[in-house]
Amino acid sequence: MLATSAMHRLTDDLASSLGVMGLHAGEIGRPELVEKSSQEAEQLFQGYAKAKPTKEDSYAAARAFLRGQALDPWQRDLVASAVAEPIREHSGSTVLASKPFSKLLASYEAEAKRADLWRLTWHGLLYSYFNFDLEKGRDKASRAGWEALRAFLERTWPLIDQQAGTELVPAWVHVLRDDASVLTASPVERYSKAYLRGDTEAADQLSADLGIPHSSWFWHALVLGAVRISAAAGDAEFRAQVPQLISLVQGKPGFRDEAIELILNRYHQCNGAPPDERLRDFVCHQAVWKNPKLKAAGIATAWNRVPEAVWLMVLGWVNERNLKDFFDILAARNNADEGRLAFWSKYLKQITWTRLVFGADTMDLQRTNASVRELIAREEGAYAKLTTKPEVDAFMMQVGSYLIIEFSKKPNACYVYKANQTPFDRYSQEYDGGTSDLAAGFRDGCVLRIVHRDGWQGRAEQELRGLGIVPDVPGLRQVLVSRGPDVALRAPRRKGTASARLGAPVAGPDMATLVSLVTRFEGASVDDQRRAAGKGGRLWVEDPLQRARLGEKLRALGFRWASTRQAWYFPET
Repeated sequence: MLATSAMHRLTDDLASSLGVMGLHAGEIGRPELVEKSSQEAEQLFQGYAKAKPTKEDSYAAARAFLRGQALDPWQRDLVASAVAEPIREHSGSTVLASKPFSKLLASYEAEAKRADLWRLTWHGLLYSYFNFDLEKGRDKASRAGWEALRAFLERTWPLIDQQAGTELVPAWVHVLRDDASVLTASPVERYSKAYLRGDTEAADQLSADLGIPHSSWFWHALVLGAVRISAAAGDAEFRAQVPQLISLVQGKPGFRDEAIELILNRYHQCNGAPPDERLRDFVCHQAVWKNPKLKAAGIATAWNRVPEAVWLMVLGWVNERNLKDFFDILAARNNADEGRLAFWSKYLKQITWTRLVFGADTMDLQRTNASVRELIAREEGAYAKLTTKPEVDAFMMQVGSYLIIEFSKKPNACYVYKANQTPFDRYSQEYDGGTSDLAAGFRDGCVLRIVHRDGWQGRAEQELRGLGIVPDVPGLRQVLVSRGPDVALRAPRRKGTASARLGAPVAGPDMATLVSLVTRFEGASVDDQRRAAGKGGRLWVEDPLQRARLGEKLRALGFRWASTRQAWYFPET
């Protein structure tokens, strides 16, 4: 057998080396020489025990395997070190992703059971296991082959361990004897717990002993394991660990999306889920999941990984930051805040969508102003531009079924439009900024015009109440219920209490449920004409994007499609 001859060569080399080291008959009685020679022999043995074939020879064997060529006994041992190596001549395919790989593993396992498998061949497979490339091996066949390799190593390790005995055992055997969990389906749990505590010594030592490269899946899985452990902790402990989790994910991004999904879902479960600026900035970065406002446009598709409630949570964080940035950075530059930040902050929980519109001066200012530069970078792909008013910026925000436009400089008023009846395209890339689009309400077409003169806040609050828009109720999760001119804010009903009556009941679906549904779909709106239009008025839902998913849910609530209006309506009873 090749393995036997190889071991004979190893034994002969060691024997000759002992002679070279001075362990001759005449040296007996000199313990210092014996100790020195023993150490040198151990070093030589460990070198043999961890030796790998040349990369070129292993690569050639893997290439021959993929070409369907019969491998000689030597090549069968060589290919073990390259089963996870992408082969250029085969479009980056790997041995472990190929159909014949299972037969190769079966032959290795048969040899292991007969005690004929060369230990260095098994070590080559261990090397391949840790060198599997996550990014290049995301296809189903590669993952299946990698898992088959792991299972093979787990099954055959006891056989290799038994065959190794206790004499001249290589270091990697000692390591696996101490902890063979790295070969199981939960290979990183022990090390993830330590990593989460900031203790990296155990993982670093394992890496050194087993030759785990820094690019290995092991490190990425370790980070994902740390995230899972943290997510299982209590709210306070988990939130305290979020900065460390972000740092770990940034350093080892192999399972980045899976880790972010876990972190966001767990954060949403925290009591109150208050905004976390660092988490927001990390996940919304252009190189990560991008701005959540881009989800509807099909640009930031990673947001589809989390439930809509989680997406809305982060979207709310972004809307809040946009509101503050607009007045703190843009309006403040022109001394035009006039208390508008404090005023609109009272409605923050009801803002479901925002968009910033930058004038030419602001776009130019990003070259010299770090705050402006960061603001524009964060809104990449989501902002629009003003073409004719270089010194002015605009801010769009949707509250319920209304779209509100604020400007950054006097004497521009604030305009409130019906969200489904705006005289401009809310998703346009450019606006004039005047009466042809954003300020069309100066002449006609808006439901409310707010002029920022002394005492404007009190007047504006009363006028907004007339539209059913009232300030947030502290501590209550609110749902905006749109009924045309009759709009009210509902807090969750509590057992044993009565909700305030908002007038005669109107037949139809539960409005809180309906509005909660519709606000999940950006651009969609509720138009309730049952009271406003008198007898014959209907409850409508309009969705400019006509999304099938929203349509299915509306149909389940009893809505029907009206081709004439291209909208959904609830039929009269």
